[in-house]
Amino acid sequence: MNASAPFWADVLDDAPPIGVVALGARPRRVHTAVIGAGLTGLSAAYHLLLHRPDREVAILEATRVGAGASTRSTGMLTPGVGQNLAGLVRRVGHDMARGMYQASLRAVDYVHELTAAEGIDCELTRSGQLIVSRAHRGRQRLAAQARAYRDLDLPCEVLDDAALAAKIRLAPAPARADGLPAALRLPDAGTLHPGKLVRGLLEAVRRRGGTVYEDARVTEVARDRPSEIRLAEGAPVIADEVVLATAGYTADLRILRGRILPVQLCALATEPLGAATLAALGWHGREAIIDSRRLFNYFRLTSDDRIVFGGGAPRYAWGGGSGDGSGQRALAKLRAELARTFPAELALTPARGWSGVIGYVADAMPVIQRLAGRPSIVHVGGWCGHGIALGVASGAWVAHLLTGDGPPEALAWFRDRAPLVPTELIRWLSFRTAVSMMAFLDRV
Repeated sequence: MNASAPFWADVLDDAPPIGVVALGARPRRVHTAVIGAGLTGLSAAYHLLLHRPDREVAILEATRVGAGASTRSTGMLTPGVGQNLAGLVRRVGHDMARGMYQASLRAVDYVHELTAAEGIDCELTRSGQLIVSRAHRGRQRLAAQARAYRDLDLPCEVLDDAALAAKIRLAPAPARADGLPAALRLPDAGTLHPGKLVRGLLEAVRRRGGTVYEDARVTEVARDRPSEIRLAEGAPVIADEVVLATAGYTADLRILRGRILPVQLCALATEPLGAATLAALGWHGREAIIDSRRLFNYFRLTSDDRIVFGGGAPRYAWGGGSGDGSGQRALAKLRAELARTFPAELALTPARGWSGVIGYVADAMPVIQRLAGRPSIVHVGGWCGHGIALGVASGAWVAHLLTGDGPPEALAWFRDRAPLVPTELIRWLSFRTAVSMMAFLDRV
């Protein structure tokens, strides 16, 4: 066991993905090239093959299938867009916010439908999600959230202290009730094993004739049509259409730099909990849980009774790289958060800790677009923490963009471009300032 590897990646390491092949010495011509073999890229390839089974689809992965954000999350299948619903309403208005949230609910449902249809056993449970508060200011934020759910007629249950205590036992954190909620419960959510979901989608792509190339690191996508996709090693791939499903690594291709920001997050997995610890927690519903702070933590139970715990302060490295040397410090802070979240007498022991890079957008909304001036290239991503549901569902949206007349729905994430954060200095300073301000407001 590698203590710094994602817990979910074991299933891919122990059983190498079937059908992954190496590129040859000559240029390869395909109809569609998908860059990135995470959940988003695999779903895009799967749906394109469903729509056009006679056309060749190739997936180019820089390292291993699922090696990026797809297996570095906590495996929570949750609805939502951006950090919270109330903020989404302020950003895009009542009607658009409701439409986008409903689309995310359909995305959660679609993961259930797709895994059932393809026989993918990924330990999927519909356990619901709890949004909890352990401070008075957080309760106020929960109250605003509850109003937004009520105003938009979206499913949400308000829990008081007694109702939350019946769901899970957390560390004492006295907060004035003042009639404010202790938690919200969202019924249309759950958990799954993302590594098994990746493998299942890979097998579904292979059954339909898709080809997956590992160790095929793309360095450039030429502007011509067909596009010449140049690789770090080996002959190029020539494609009529290109799908960029590269998440936080998009800027490495010198595309959408300053619009899709590589943001680093951390997660921990404990040793399996014993029967006495599980009984003390009282976590019988095994809900996915997130706290209501601006810099929030989120956690769930696995099928073998580990707690997978993620969150803490997100990090942006100078130059937009995938590592800034502070990963171990971030993991140490996350271990402290784990200890503060649960009763001290449980003495939870982290067995693993890892970090990963997601694609973040300044307005916290996804971007699904044909690139300006390059209509044969579709970019999809910027899930900002909701990548399992939206990433899997996005394959159908990508297929519609490439095979239909335009976006399948009039939703704000089908847009020409994400907002630009110009120059590296402004990106670095803005991100650090924003994180520091959020931490200050959480403390206050």
